[in-house]
Amino acid sequence: MANRTSREAHTVKGTNPQYLIEKIIRTRIYDSIYWKEQCFGLSAETIIDKGMELRFIGGIYGGNIKPAPFLCLTLKLLQLQPEKDIVIEFIRQDDFKYIRALGAMYIRLTFNSVEVYKYLEPLYNDYRKLRYMNRMGKFELLYMDDFIDNLMREDHYCDIQLPRLQKRQALEETDQLEVYQSALDEDLERLSSSEDSEDERDRRRRSRPSIVSRRRSRTRSRSREHSSRSYANQEREIEESNAMRKKLGLAPLER
Repeated sequence: MANRTSREAHTVKGTNPQYLIEKIIRTRIYDSIYWKEQCFGLSAETIIDKGMELRFIGGIYGGNIKPAPFLCLTLKLLQLQPEKDIVIEFIRQDDFKYIRALGAMYIRLTFNSVEVYKYLEPLYNDYRKLRYMNRMGKFELLYMDDFIDNLMREDHYCDIQLPRLQKRQALEETDQLEVYQSALDEDLERLSSSEDSEDERDRRRRSRPSIVSRRRSRTRSRSREHSSRSYANQEREIEESNAMRKKLGLAPLER
């Protein structure tokens, strides 16, 4: 039957891969027109063509609880269980962002925690816009890095109960993962170094006296020298005058 899991598929998280989506949601998908018309007879290769036609992501929406094509194709991937290399190629290609989102959802559902971090964390550097259909049937703007972050942090997303994800810190402590290096670390280091250099220039600028202050100090010293010289000249003139007045028998000048 069209709703059965492939015979070659293996159990995921100890259960049938399709059972990772709740039964009530699966029933809605099986009864939808998109599933019956577009997902019938798809294989791991032909499902890529349907992924290229996606124009938005989402779970169920509208008053009649209609499943989004994104949700239908997610269930179809669980039913087919394509090879790992095919799924990884979904997220590595850059031409079709909704295929990347579809592959990311499948990886989050079926891969172990170490592989989820390994393959999904690089997608934080993808900032392309996505359209998300909410429960009311209205579009919302979403970015790819936000979509990946929701997959990594949320327990329930796109009306799918996501499997439990181990904490990254615990995996780092057991040497299963390396310490996370963000692509923004280099930019932050350059920014901090530039701020440090600016602070150093400000300190040097404050430590150096300004040109005006140097000019004022020079003017003051010159005025003091001039006043001292004039005072000495006056004293010398008074002494010479008093010496002359003494010879003439006159009274000396008062200072």
